[in-house]
Amino acid sequence: MGIYVHIPFCASFCTYCGFYSEVCRHQPAHSAYIEALKREIALRKDFFCSSGPVRTLYFGGGTPSLLAPELMADICDALRAGFDLSQLEEFTVEVNPEDVVSAGGDAMLEGFKKLGVNRISMGVQSFCDQHLRFMNRRHTAASAVDAFKKLRAAGFGNISIDLIFGFAGLTDAEWRSTLGQAVALGPEHISAYQMSLDPNSALADMAAAGKYAEPADESCAAQYAMLQECLERHGWHQYEISNFAREGFHSRHNSAYWTRRPYLGLGAAAHSFDGDALRSWNPASIEEYMKAPGVPEGSETLSASDIFNEQVMLGLRTVRGVERKTIEAAPYVKGRPLSETAAGMVAEGLLEESGSCYRIPRSRLFVCDSIIERLFTD
Repeated sequence: MGIYVHIPFCASFCTYCGFYSEVCRHQPAHSAYIEALKREIALRKDFFCSSGPVRTLYFGGGTPSLLAPELMADICDALRAGFDLSQLEEFTVEVNPEDVVSAGGDAMLEGFKKLGVNRISMGVQSFCDQHLRFMNRRHTAASAVDAFKKLRAAGFGNISIDLIFGFAGLTDAEWRSTLGQAVALGPEHISAYQMSLDPNSALADMAAAGKYAEPADESCAAQYAMLQECLERHGWHQYEISNFAREGFHSRHNSAYWTRRPYLGLGAAAHSFDGDALRSWNPASIEEYMKAPGVPEGSETLSASDIFNEQVMLGLRTVRGVERKTIEAAPYVKGRPLSETAAGMVAEGLLEESGSCYRIPRSRLFVCDSIIERLFTD
């Protein structure tokens, strides 16, 4: 079981990002939101129905590293009062490099250590200043390197960095250089995503106005192949479409999403899942959230078909794949057993058998969506 805490504050908006957040660096506003968050924690303390201790905790955003250390401590105190965190395996906080190297960076990292944070996820995105400016990132390539070194010096032995590829203006040589610098730093985990047109992003508005055009699929696929080859060659194991880790350093929190384990989302715009069929979500508005923290804005109950399709989709995103018995137990689709469809896809090279699972070959992961859709039921 895992808990996700959404901190919806940013110093500025990244060009490509559509996650809900507000530009706000003022501590009084942060404090008011934290008070609402603490009320939600108290109201939802029975979410897991006493089924055991929480194993992972993840602070995401937004930019959690904007919070004052004492506010982060307030949240953690409330979480420990409401939930059993005695067997917490992984406590992740997302940070911006500029916050790490800022004047308050030392106090922030010291606070993290005192709270038991044992994993840092840092949004680097690129080691090219030109591209960082295009993305409207606050840091430079040099400050990202400095921030990483500072995290190491502070004693963090589990650091993940995010990278972005597949956007207009990124040459293969520049991407190769970014990968080389990431490898040289030696983080335990690397997440790499293709830039997409999120409907709520400035980039989508630019595209609609004819000011941005996405690169060709062939170019993005080539950069993805470079990513796979480079990281595997240097010792990072790919375990999901966008995620690579040193042995033993996969993201336990995110892995729970892909295996449909229960998680509680706290804060504005956060989503929760009971591990079976019920999903709920909070309003994507700080103002609306603070009116009634702990009261979801909406929910849905998944049908048997929805659950099956989700098992297939999430399973095939991972390198392990989806259990063959899951496919074999599926209902007939258009009068044909789904296992026959899967066997045909193996013959086509779209799937491969690995132990008790079907999985997508590594060379086909970039086009996984079209493969996965063929196994969906109605």
